[in-house]
Amino acid sequence: MIVNVRRGVWIALGLVAVLCVVGGAVVVANSDRWRSSCGGSASRGSAQEGVARSIREKLPSFGEGTSVAIEVVDLDSCAEVVALDADSGFPTASVVKLLIAIDAVERSSGTAVGDLQRMLSASDDQVASRLWTAGGGPDIVRRTAAKLGLADTAPPESPGQWGNTRMSARDIARVYQYLTAEADADTRKLLLGAMGDAPDAAVDGFPQHFGIPDGLPDHNWAIKQGWGSTDANTVLHTTGLVSGERDLVVVLLSTWPPDTDWTVARASLTAAAHSLDRIA
Repeated sequence: MIVNVRRGVWIALGLVAVLCVVGGAVVVANSDRWRSSCGGSASRGSAQEGVARSIREKLPSFGEGTSVAIEVVDLDSCAEVVALDADSGFPTASVVKLLIAIDAVERSSGTAVGDLQRMLSASDDQVASRLWTAGGGPDIVRRTAAKLGLADTAPPESPGQWGNTRMSARDIARVYQYLTAEADADTRKLLLGAMGDAPDAAVDGFPQHFGIPDGLPDHNWAIKQGWGSTDANTVLHTTGLVSGERDLVVVLLSTWPPDTDWTVARASLTAAAHSLDRIA
């Protein structure tokens, strides 16, 4: 008898909680978790230098071929709370997929929802390349930078190399502010929902829970990570939204010497992100 009651309760809860049927299609409820009022530029002047130093110290090669940029914005007060070299341009690697996704959705390009979700959550490069070409390549960066007011963003010198787009930590933070405060609700829920479902391993097998997810395990997050290598350097970025006592935009960008071990770099960025636990 108890089993039957429990079963009935669970069935009822399941029906009430998440599903409704409209015209034969199943629609899954999706809350607007990351909505904020922090549009435009975050106010400056309250950045915590001690936190920036603590993050920097977690990166063992800093000053020896490693470059780091940090930007943390409190979405509740719309204030910059941590900053380090936040206006310097870095190669984005897969972080540029944020711009590709925004452009595809807002130009009504007919892009399949599943492709956008896969590009952002599993960091699918094939989808990114297809959307990059369809959207005009570098024009995607130019359009989105103009629309969002990104001051330190530039398309790649080689039009087909979308990962060589350059952005500053402050510009990337501005993209997250746009998504939380200015994009329409459907765009916000689609893109940030996909980023909140990022699996431990990307499509190419790269572990992508370094930095924010592993460094702040007790917090909710929506992330877009970046990684790649060239003859000149190794690129590793952790960026996203983090919720705790307050909602934060967190951007940690880094480039390393070309022979850097990925395991070392990932562990260092995770330790650096963990330094933010005191303010998250």
